[in-house]
Amino acid sequence: MILAIISALPSMALTGKWRGELTVGTNKLPLVFGFTEQPDGTTTATMDSPQQNVRDLPLEVMFLSADSLSVACKMIGAEYNAKNEPDRIVGTFSQRGYKLPLILTPELSLIERRPQTPQPPFPYIEKDTVFYSADSTRLAGTLTMLPQISAKCPVVVMVTGSGPQNRDEEIFEHRPFAVIADYLARNGVASFRYDDRGVASSEGGFATATLDTFKEDAEAALKFVKESDAFGKAGILGHSEGGTIALSIAADGDPDFIITLAGAAVPLKEILLDQNRRSLDANGIAGVQKESSLRLLELLFDTITKQHKSGQTAPIDIERLCRDNNLEVTPVVMESVKRSNSTRNAYFDSLVSSDPTDDMKKIKCRVLAINGTKDTQVNADSNLEAIARNVRNVEIKRMEGLNHLMQHAHTGEVDEYGAIRETISPEVLQIIGNFILNQ
Repeated sequence: MILAIISALPSMALTGKWRGELTVGTNKLPLVFGFTEQPDGTTTATMDSPQQNVRDLPLEVMFLSADSLSVACKMIGAEYNAKNEPDRIVGTFSQRGYKLPLILTPELSLIERRPQTPQPPFPYIEKDTVFYSADSTRLAGTLTMLPQISAKCPVVVMVTGSGPQNRDEEIFEHRPFAVIADYLARNGVASFRYDDRGVASSEGGFATATLDTFKEDAEAALKFVKESDAFGKAGILGHSEGGTIALSIAADGDPDFIITLAGAAVPLKEILLDQNRRSLDANGIAGVQKESSLRLLELLFDTITKQHKSGQTAPIDIERLCRDNNLEVTPVVMESVKRSNSTRNAYFDSLVSSDPTDDMKKIKCRVLAINGTKDTQVNADSNLEAIARNVRNVEIKRMEGLNHLMQHAHTGEVDEYGAIRETISPEVLQIIGNFILNQ
């Protein structure tokens, strides 16, 4: 994109990145403004919203003086008007009628914000390579290992969580898979991580994929490292949805071991209902309306599951579900459910229909299951209980105070992930390394 440039004006000492947070209700939204002084003395500007994975959004510099600035983005209908103070910028962020205070301070370097991110020089080698899934889709990944390896060196394939993610499982500037790969390599364990199909250097379409598609991609990655003949035992480490995929692959007997980090081990419908229950509570919807909302979602999920198992995808009449079951649902919830129903796709249907229970009963290899007690996306107690009940050869780790990303957390809510400097708990890294080395 071409950044808007204004005519030369006296500028403040803005060059660089400036970060602040918008407070929207109980949520905080980080924003990062970037200012660059051009050779002709003019200034260009961009904005990042790390939590929304938005980067380098071009801004128009409307006004710039020694002590004031005004920038706008017509694409999202937003403006920021502010005054320059010593070491900070104080102003108001406006968007579609809303006005919120926003204070910006100089951005810390990435290593200060994310101190666990691996920094060169490295005592290991990283080799970028490609492999092919069952449908011949070309996928790209990185093999990380010590320069000198023996045939007994174990290797682990990493499988990302839900949503389109790159090989580092990058989120809010955290790169958890890169951190895990770094730790493992330094301790004699090789790893292979890859971009999801349709993401970064991998080909294929993410939007048309299902859980079965992603399982086939992970199976192809495992086959790829096994065929290299350079390693000993080969396993899978999956986070969140990737953990569920790891359980399914283990049921087929291919990996020598698996590690599931907050991987769902209960029907995905139950996890979605639990997440929506928390959302209803946060929005003050209680009593009959709360129970009716949850019942409506349950009926919707059951109908989707029935269609999915029969190979159908037919429109679902949400109003009729309410009418036939005497449900009292607020207009806001009704609109939200209708919107979700209208945008459903093959992936969502496969997700709602997923139940790992039968797969877990077939697993014979060793399993390490880790959940954090402050995980607000996958409940640690019910999840670990299901794994312990259904998997025979399993090591359970219930980690006190960790969230869904395995960070030490205060609330465990999603909006806290980006504010935490730690990418992944050192204790979890050590547990993972010990488990693999003791195969």
